[in-house]
Amino acid sequence: MAILGELPVWYVALAAFALGACVGSFLNVVIHRLPRGESLVWPGSRCPGCGTAIRAWANVPLLSWLALRGRCGSCGAPISPRYPLVELLTAALFLALTLRWLHWGPAPRMLVDLALAAALVAVTFIDAEHQIIPNRITYPGICAGLVLAWIAPPPPYVPGALGGFMDALLALVVAGGAMWGLSAGYEWWRGQIGLGMGDVKLVAMLGTFLGLQNTLGILVVGSLLGLAWALLLMLQRRASRQTRIPFGPALAAAGLLYLFVPGVLRHVLDGAWLMP
Repeated sequence: MAILGELPVWYVALAAFALGACVGSFLNVVIHRLPRGESLVWPGSRCPGCGTAIRAWANVPLLSWLALRGRCGSCGAPISPRYPLVELLTAALFLALTLRWLHWGPAPRMLVDLALAAALVAVTFIDAEHQIIPNRITYPGICAGLVLAWIAPPPPYVPGALGGFMDALLALVVAGGAMWGLSAGYEWWRGQIGLGMGDVKLVAMLGTFLGLQNTLGILVVGSLLGLAWALLLMLQRRASRQTRIPFGPALAAAGLLYLFVPGVLRHVLDGAWLMP
């Protein structure tokens, strides 16, 4: 990763943005097909309306949607703005994380953070639309997080990140176990599901990547974000106390926050929002 520090910053930033846009294009496939149990590799990209295969020139991230004015080139059916939104969001996250790691000092762990950010984008949009968090994301994520904690832990100069396999394993057991206990306890007490097992597995996955200290903070921040969103929907009369609101997007948002500012809750409580 030392080669990144030798390249002009603008070049690295442009490459990170372009890579993120391409990854975002693939995430759109994941978001659309994974909840439906469809293959991610076959058939190729097609219009959801008429089923016509999308040509290569019409599948360029961001630019094609703008050039086609948000409509299919064959049938004219509208293409959801979610597609460029996912591409732009992923590109922006890749750009910001790359610049953050250039500030810390490039390291192999940067690639791990980029992969986790991409997974959290997919989780956010899938859970928001279908209220599920696919096992095909969380189960491989948990395994990958444990392995990567062993072979590519966060460098010691990353604030708030303890890193290491034991930290990842402890987070998996403690944070994931606590979430499972809350889910099972609520279901036993009320006779209904209050916290889905997808959320439990997502917390376990975040724990293997970010460690116990950060994951406990994610639970607090994610709960606050989820509560704020629920209250906003209730004030707008778009939800009631009985409405089931997906928790995954709030956890994912908190996870992304901790990618950029590890230990953020501790720093806020200490009165230091931004780290030097």
